[in-house]
Amino acid sequence: MQYVRMADVGDGLCVTLHTVFGDLIQIDCGSQDWKIAYEGLERVSHNLHRTRAFILSHFHVDHYNGLLYISQNLRNSPFSTREVYFPRIPEFKDRGLFLNCLFSMNMRVFGQETGVRECDFLNCIKKINNGVRFGYDALYSGKTVEIGSSVFEVVWPPAVIDDERTLSAMRKAIEDFQKALDADEETRRLYEYVKKSSLSRAYLEEQYEREEFSRYYNDDYPDSKSDEKGLPDVVVNANKSLKKAANHMSLALFEDNRFLFLGDLEIPEIREVVNHLRSEKRVNFQVFVTPHHGTHWHDSLRQVRCNYSLVSNGRSMCSKIKLQFKEISQEMLATFVNGDIRAPNYPARYFW
Repeated sequence: MQYVRMADVGDGLCVTLHTVFGDLIQIDCGSQDWKIAYEGLERVSHNLHRTRAFILSHFHVDHYNGLLYISQNLRNSPFSTREVYFPRIPEFKDRGLFLNCLFSMNMRVFGQETGVRECDFLNCIKKINNGVRFGYDALYSGKTVEIGSSVFEVVWPPAVIDDERTLSAMRKAIEDFQKALDADEETRRLYEYVKKSSLSRAYLEEQYEREEFSRYYNDDYPDSKSDEKGLPDVVVNANKSLKKAANHMSLALFEDNRFLFLGDLEIPEIREVVNHLRSEKRVNFQVFVTPHHGTHWHDSLRQVRCNYSLVSNGRSMCSKIKLQFKEISQEMLATFVNGDIRAPNYPARYFW
């Protein structure tokens, strides 16, 4: 990594890593407003056709809806990538059921508002990738990923979930979704579509061959006319539970002492990741993208040091920023205050 650019997309995330050889590695491309997500991506990435890899932190549509904007609004897509990565959903009881619930809720909440035409973001990338074939893989703790000149070590999620607090969050999410299923006809309709089309099967079978997922995709997508602000309370509650559960499985990784990324991890996972970093003697970084838009903190993070701590959030989340991140960094920057961010602003040099 030579430097990092973070777009001001409000309450969302759009991070571009610029490598020493001129490749771009894109981490997420999302916002509460899909057009803002794309505009942010365009500002910080410039030549989107040079995107070497796209990394999705977790399965929330508002972390990749900038790509959906491209698929729905641009006749000639400026985007292309050769590699795609996303977190592997760990093994746990009812894993398949959880995926079906999560995909169904993505459809129910975003519907026409963001123009979501696929519940599986891989199909979106296939659509906008200008015919360029790409490989893809699901990542979990212990994997090492080499992207051009950059080598990333994945530290979360685990291959298997055995922590009772995390399992409890999964069970609650499924229970709350079941309540929405019983009470809301539109949720039932979309859930039946997801089950019938087997959109989650590609992840469950884990046959991560190039474009293998295409056989699970059905163009007969059921239009959802929902308005996120007008959803029934039972659906809103189920969506919150599913989003929180997905945060427990968010991707976390680092590159040497240059870059640390903790996605949207919840507090218990932050502690476990920091303990792992300590055991590997990896606690000093040049750039640290703070967890959950700078709103999640655990005191174990006091053992981490960085030149820059970067926060991506907007008006609704800025008041929740944990100022403790200032204590562990030489400079803390937030998009709500600073707009688009580049770190470092000087020619890259090694840190520690």
